[in-house]
Amino acid sequence: MNNRKLGLIMRKGYKIQEDHIETLGRLVDHIHLWTNIEEAVNDPRFQYVHIVEEENEETLIEEIYIKATQYGINKFITFQETDIILTAKINNLLKNQFLSVEVAEISRDKSKQREFMSKHNLPTPFYFKVDTIEEAIKVSEKISYPFILKPTLAASSSNVSLINDEQQLIEAFEKLEELRNSKKGFYYNSSSQSLALIEEFLCGDEVTVDGIVANGKFHLGGIHNKKRMNGPYFEEDEYTLPYNGSLDSEKEISLILDNICECLKLKETLINAELRKDKNGIFKIVEFSVRISGGHVYRNIRDVYGIDLIGVHLSSIFQDEQGKNLFSRRFTNPKFSTCIKFIYREGYIAKNDVGNVLNSPYFRAYYPTASIGEHISCAPNGFDIVGLLSVRCRYNSLDSISDAINISKELEERLNLEISAKLEKEVINAI
Repeated sequence: MNNRKLGLIMRKGYKIQEDHIETLGRLVDHIHLWTNIEEAVNDPRFQYVHIVEEENEETLIEEIYIKATQYGINKFITFQETDIILTAKINNLLKNQFLSVEVAEISRDKSKQREFMSKHNLPTPFYFKVDTIEEAIKVSEKISYPFILKPTLAASSSNVSLINDEQQLIEAFEKLEELRNSKKGFYYNSSSQSLALIEEFLCGDEVTVDGIVANGKFHLGGIHNKKRMNGPYFEEDEYTLPYNGSLDSEKEISLILDNICECLKLKETLINAELRKDKNGIFKIVEFSVRISGGHVYRNIRDVYGIDLIGVHLSSIFQDEQGKNLFSRRFTNPKFSTCIKFIYREGYIAKNDVGNVLNSPYFRAYYPTASIGEHISCAPNGFDIVGLLSVRCRYNSLDSISDAINISKELEERLNLEISAKLEKEVINAI
């Protein structure tokens, strides 16, 4: 592989990117990880683990650049939403023209996305930027309920709410202010144009789309169907493949992604977008990001369609045309039907592992995202995910999608998962 070295910036979240990192390990010689997770220092998948302690972005960029130069690392990647801008800035310092910092900033800020999409006539819901509750109330007096209130910089539908009246608006806005002030998850920083967006409520089917831009050309990976959520909250759940819409709808979705990539002038990047139908059945762009979906989405696309999005991306940035052609091949007919079940609970985690579900022939992966002893909350009290369960079954027809969903629900009940209303003594001793 000619001594390929790669920097991976994942201040958080690298633990649920098993398949992503496995592919990196197959295609590069050395991976250097930058993370806040101290136990990563013993992870044998990485040549070296750099623990990130610096919070000031300019200082952090300088520290990473110095280390990169020292170890001969000249290419960086991330799979984490909140590290997109940081990674773009490092790549630009290293003279890599994969992705401009401006595009990374648009990707991270939903208000900037709305401005960008309006400017380029891309299908987007109407929106208003708001930074205070007073501004939000003024906007609500101009438009009719219900509408969506969402944070500009969070991810995974966290703290997205359907607002039906002014009291709900006030309560939801206060939670967004708490999120900003808490600095939780590296979401908010000085680059934010506004705290929140008020948007049109799109009431139809929703999909998440993943693909790759290599040498300026967009390649479709997969279109996941998402469980329809009609509010008041919009937790992620039941990501299924293959896409259950018509061939025309698939072409419509692919064209929208192609147009996003063209307007952004993308050259080398993974890309993800969320789309939802409005009341007239027309897909509009909820959001997009220059990364691939987390969890098991990447591996499911690879299993169902054969295309390896990370393989294409790495081959492209290392200018390996043979590898790029190999990994970009995509099956016409899907091989499996898959479902990713998001697990939500309320209380203290006493147990959280795969248990005997591991023995099911349908089981593909389980990522526990909450630790023993941790207090987790589901909507309306919070948006914590306990774990991600991925299953697959044979694909025979679109009915196989329902089979995968039912299997995921059955196996969820068999996970070694125990939630307590209070922190028990034996749990404290086990931490």
